[in-house]
Amino acid sequence: MSKDLSRRDFLKSAAIGSAGIGIIGISGCKPQVVGEGAAVATNEAGSAATNSASNVPEPLTLAEFNDSVVELNLISEFAGEVTADIIVVGAGAAGVPAAITAVEEGSSVVVLQKEETPVSQGNCGSGLIVNESDKEGLLRYVHHTQSLNNWRSDPSLLSAYVMNSGEAVNWLYDRARLNGTSADKPNDKGLFMYLNTSQDFTGEWTDSRYSTFDYGKAKAHMYAPWMGPKPNNIGTIMTYVMEEAVEEFGGRLKVYYKTPGVQLIKENGKVVGVVGKLADGSYVKFKANKAVILATGDYQNNPSMVNHWCPDVADFDKKQYSKTGDGHLMAITAGAKMENLGHTKMLHDFDAGLMYEEPFLYVNMKGERFCNEFIGFVYMNDIMVHQGLYKGGKNIEDPQKGSKGWYCQIYDSTYMDHDSVAGMVPPAVMEKYMPEISDDEYSASHDGAKRSGVFSYLIDTYRADTLEELSDKLGIEDKDAFLASVTRYNELCRAGADDDFGKDAKWLYPIETGPFYGIRRHLRISALCSGVNTDENGQALDAGKNPIEGLYCVGNLGGQFYGGADYPFHATGLSLGRCYTFGRLAGKHASALAGGTNTVEETGTVSS
Repeated sequence: MSKDLSRRDFLKSAAIGSAGIGIIGISGCKPQVVGEGAAVATNEAGSAATNSASNVPEPLTLAEFNDSVVELNLISEFAGEVTADIIVVGAGAAGVPAAITAVEEGSSVVVLQKEETPVSQGNCGSGLIVNESDKEGLLRYVHHTQSLNNWRSDPSLLSAYVMNSGEAVNWLYDRARLNGTSADKPNDKGLFMYLNTSQDFTGEWTDSRYSTFDYGKAKAHMYAPWMGPKPNNIGTIMTYVMEEAVEEFGGRLKVYYKTPGVQLIKENGKVVGVVGKLADGSYVKFKANKAVILATGDYQNNPSMVNHWCPDVADFDKKQYSKTGDGHLMAITAGAKMENLGHTKMLHDFDAGLMYEEPFLYVNMKGERFCNEFIGFVYMNDIMVHQGLYKGGKNIEDPQKGSKGWYCQIYDSTYMDHDSVAGMVPPAVMEKYMPEISDDEYSASHDGAKRSGVFSYLIDTYRADTLEELSDKLGIEDKDAFLASVTRYNELCRAGADDDFGKDAKWLYPIETGPFYGIRRHLRISALCSGVNTDENGQALDAGKNPIEGLYCVGNLGGQFYGGADYPFHATGLSLGRCYTFGRLAGKHASALAGGTNTVEETGTVSS
C-alpha cells in the first residue's frame, strides 16, 4: 500500500544513517541507562557490538531477543525513510483502533504490520455502557474486577476501561457498518452479531461455581456482541475497517504489511521512531513527529519469554502465530518496566464442542479421572499442568513431544435430563461439532442447512454406541483404564457420594445408556495478558512510574490491567474490549501532542 521509490538511484547516494539520533540497540559505546535495567545506546561510536549477554537489558535474556524479530545490534544504514505524525506497530485489536482514531483526530499515521493482513482472534469485545449504568454500579464493577485479579490490577486502568469501553465498542462496530448497539444487521461483507451476551451487573453476581459479588441495587450494563459468525472473527472486522479507513483518509494513513518493527529510535530521551525490516532484509527508518504506539500483541510464540515470565504454560499449544513479544522487548530497551511476575494467562477451548463447563465425567488422555469436575473452565489449565503430555490429537505444535491441556468430557444419551450449569445442548445441535459427520451428511440431516459457526479443523466431539468405540474415537491411550474409570464413576453415582474427588451429588449422573458422547478438549493459549507498565492513556512507564516520552504500549502489550493467575471470565469480551479501548485512548492522547504535519513523507525504498 506504499510506494517503492527509485531504489537504484537512492542507493548510489549515501544511505540514510542515524547521525544525531540514538537507536535503541547496542553499539560500541557505553550504554545509557534509562530506568531500571534498560540498556540504551547512542550511535556515537559508529559500530555495533555483538549480541552478547552483557548487551541485554535486565531483566531480559539474550534468548528472549533471539526468539523475536527485535534486533539489539545497532542499525545504521537504511534503504528508505518514512515520516508521519504517529507510527503504530501492529495491526490488531488495539493497533487498528489506535491508528484510525489518530487519523480521525487530525494526525498522519503509518502502520507497520508483521503479517500480510490485520490479525486478531476471538469474536466478542465488550464494554460498559455508561448512560445505562449508575455511578455506584461502575465503581463496584471496578472493585469486582480487582477481586478477580487478586487485587493486583491498577484501578486507574480499570476505571479508564469502564468509562471509555462502551464508546470504543460502538465506535468499532459503527466503523464496520454494524450499527453500534443494534449490530444485528449484516454489513456488506456478511458480518453480523450472531450472539449477544450483554448483561446487567446488579444484585448478587455468581459464576455458578464458588465466586460471588454483591452489587446490591447498583447497576453496570455491559454490551457484549459476538461478531462473525465463525470462521470469521474480529480479525475479519479489523481487516474490513482498516481497508475502509485507508480508502477514506487517503495519503494520511498508510499501512506497510510484512514489515515488522525491529528497533526503536530515541533522541534526547524521547522515542522518535522505529526501524522496520523489509522482506528482502533491508531496513527503513520510520520517524514519528509525535509518538510511537506499540500494539504487537503478546509473547506466547517466544519460548524463552514464556519460560521466563509464564512458565506454567510452556507445554501448552498456542492459538496464535508470530506473537513473539517484539513490543515488550523494544519497550524495555527504551526503559519501560515489565509487569512483575506472575503474568496472567488465558487458556480455553470453545471450538471442540459445546457444553464446555458442564461437570460431566472428565478423564485425561490415559483414561483416568483426575479432578472434581465442578470447576470454572478458566481454571482447567491450572489442573492440566499436573497431567502428562499427549501426542495423539489435532493441531499439536510438536507431535514428537506432545502437549498439555488435553482431556475428555464423557456423558451418555440421558444428559438432557441432567441439572445444568451452562445449559444443555440437544444432540442435533452438537452434530456440527462432530468431524465424523461430513458437511454433506450434516446438510442432509438438517434440512439443507450448511455447517456454520465453527472452525472445521478444531471440532472434536464424538458419538458411539459403545464405550469401547468412544475410547477409540477420542484417542484415549489406555482403553482398559478408561472403562475402569467409567465403572468407578457409575458406582459413585449410584452411591450418591463422590468418595474420590468430592463432587456434589447433584452433579453425579451415571454413564450407562448409549449412545455415548465424548468431547476431546484441547486447551491452548489464547492470550498472555501481561506486559509493560502503562498509565490510563497507554503511555509506557519506567521503573519510577514516569511516562516515557513518545512511547505508548496498548493491547496485550500493556500491563497491570489484570494481575491474577488467570484471565477473569466474569465479563465476556473483556480482553478485546480492553484492546479497543486503550487503542482509542492512546490514539487520542498521542494525536493531541504538538509537532504534527498531517502528512506522510517517503524517501528511498520503503517496501520490498
